[in-house]
Amino acid sequence: MIVRLGYACIPLDGGGQSGRTCRLAGATPDRLRELIAGNLDGLAATLRYNRGLDVRLFRITGQLIPFASHPVNTLRWWEEFAAPLAAIGAYARAEGMRLSFHPGQYTALSSPRPEVVAAAGRDLTAAARVLEAMGLGQAHKIVVHGGGTYGDPPAAMARFAAVYRALPDRVARHVVLENDERAYAAADVLAVHERCGVPIVFDALHDAVNPGPAAGSGAPGRAARLAACLRTWREADGRPKTHFSSQDERKQRGAHAEYVDAASFSAFAADTGAVAVDCMLEAKAKERALLRLRADLAARAPLDGTAAGTPLPAGRA
Repeated sequence: MIVRLGYACIPLDGGGQSGRTCRLAGATPDRLRELIAGNLDGLAATLRYNRGLDVRLFRITGQLIPFASHPVNTLRWWEEFAAPLAAIGAYARAEGMRLSFHPGQYTALSSPRPEVVAAAGRDLTAAARVLEAMGLGQAHKIVVHGGGTYGDPPAAMARFAAVYRALPDRVARHVVLENDERAYAAADVLAVHERCGVPIVFDALHDAVNPGPAAGSGAPGRAARLAACLRTWREADGRPKTHFSSQDERKQRGAHAEYVDAASFSAFAADTGAVAVDCMLEAKAKERALLRLRADLAARAPLDGTAAGTPLPAGRA
């Protein structure tokens, strides 16, 4: 089990604020400059905080550059803020950190509406531009969902593959596709991969909610589905990325809990076999959840047959 852990967006107990934004009506050039400068300072502080925790996997908030893909932001922000962006990237590289983005549900490459696909392309271009300005290469990823199926899943998957293939290489090399709890089970995103080569991020909670229609009837189990997703990653893409969270029992299926159940995570980590993977914890308690899981894993180590006191998530990129 060689699993490195990370968390997403905004730490709870340290670091800086990197997701401040404003209303569209107030997005003047001067206000955007102020917000971007503050967010970049906050991200730099967060990475320093993460270094102190030995956390080297981190998802950047999509609000780092407010309205980065919207016409209201007329700044050439990647040029105006070239120095702090490059400094953040240099620090990440020096400390062996891997950074990523995860645009929301409206970044839908499978949509039948050209304007939606165009907007998604702008979102991905903006995220790739941040990574590029930081000097971060192909291993630093932008995770997307498949979008809807629009009443015709095969056609939607074909559209996704066609749009992905048409992306500029400087954008496409960062883009990876994740299974979800509604429309795209692991088998579906693997079918998209077969069409276009996009690497697949395996989300364990999504898979538990949506394992696919054939699951449980002699079809491959979770370990096989996970292994198939891990095989979609090329050497240049870096370690395969995965997501893990526990179910919040008070909410609807697929809702993330505050913390992570160590026994469930250990079973998931065992399914990765000898493959070194990166795992983003999508837990509401952010770095608190990561630190608690580390401690829980260390306590469980003799039960799992690993070296006592050796937490699984250690290690650099």
